[in-house]
Amino acid sequence: MKRYLSHQLPNKLKIYISLILSSIITVIAIDFFLTSSDYAQHTFKHLIASKPYLSFVITPVVFILIVYIAKYFCHYIQGSGIPQLIAANDSRNKSIREKLLSFRMAIGKIVLIFMGMLGGASIGIEGPSIHIGGSIFFGFNQFIKFKRKLLIHSLIAIGGSAGLIVAFNAPIAGFLFSFEEIGRRLKKQALILIAIISGLVYLLAVIYRGNDVYLNDMSTYFIDLTLIWQLLPLAIFSGILGGLFSKTTLYLIKKFIAHTKTKVVMVALILGLIIALFNYLSKGQIAGSGREEVLLMLDGHQLGADFVMMKYLSTLSSLASTIPGGLFMPSISIGAGIGSEVSHYYSQISPQITIIMAMIAYLSAVIRAPLTSAFVVLEMTNTLNLLIPALIIAFITNWVSKKISTQPIYEALAKSYLKLTKTA
Repeated sequence: MKRYLSHQLPNKLKIYISLILSSIITVIAIDFFLTSSDYAQHTFKHLIASKPYLSFVITPVVFILIVYIAKYFCHYIQGSGIPQLIAANDSRNKSIREKLLSFRMAIGKIVLIFMGMLGGASIGIEGPSIHIGGSIFFGFNQFIKFKRKLLIHSLIAIGGSAGLIVAFNAPIAGFLFSFEEIGRRLKKQALILIAIISGLVYLLAVIYRGNDVYLNDMSTYFIDLTLIWQLLPLAIFSGILGGLFSKTTLYLIKKFIAHTKTKVVMVALILGLIIALFNYLSKGQIAGSGREEVLLMLDGHQLGADFVMMKYLSTLSSLASTIPGGLFMPSISIGAGIGSEVSHYYSQISPQITIIMAMIAYLSAVIRAPLTSAFVVLEMTNTLNLLIPALIIAFITNWVSKKISTQPIYEALAKSYLKLTKTA
């Protein structure tokens, strides 16, 4: 047993000290990132609510600035950041990992997401949090100096797990995501170290800022398992919509890759204007991550099918522009909108349960990580009692989405990063 553990765990005290310091800094950095991002999106929404026409000035200008900075001054910072971690873990090239993950990347992500939120982009915070966490932990490798490939890749997976745990207060989802997506090629030997440090990060986060549920506490709600079949149409519809979203996003990103400065500016301007239009029509409601809107829907407010459509298209445009920004929370808000709109068709199932299942369904369809999708939403709403129906719905929508878009969105984007870094 001792030999088994020694093969999986580092044996030097300074390594554990560095891992603890990495955990502390990650919790503080991501908490600051979340606070600043919330401030930025609230500032934009408050301004646009009273003067919606300003979105036609603010959003395109901000998009041009972010895309230009990301492409010419801070390369490989684009998008959510999850593909960067996957590419870093899949690559055996040390220089590629150092380009994709660093303290500089973490700082740049915080700054550019703040700008994006301030400009009304429809982006989330979980992917960037994962990128920040991975960058901080990998950055500390210069002090830890892991030489074994298993431990280096474990360090990246730990950082990604830490980012999701702190962002959503979801320890189980964070741990699962480190294997389901970031470290899917890691051996089982990495399990113990990742579990220990993920648990430490969660404990530190609770001590630092409390243990509040990210969304509402919906633990009093339940569903009769014999009624799950009624949710199959919702799961199939969400699977189709999510699969189309992923396929369209990958197509547009490839289509909009521009190599001249003029084309870069024009693409950013056009997509910025599209999002500005939706901000104008919704008075800023589609801007940001969508958390506030999900809270409203869970409280019984219906935002209408137009919110779902505008959030869907604005998130698609934001991702296609390649500005830094996450996909989880915008997808969850779209799923909540779908669930809210169809909930009146389910007389035997409460609207809140329908919304929760729709959030899981759509997120699973988009990111194609059913375990993570189920657990992250259940932990956000404190509804782990709904685990069985949640897993059924998540795996059904994952299967439907796979029929439309064969390659998961993060995996496809990670491959493009590997190609880019090999030619850089």
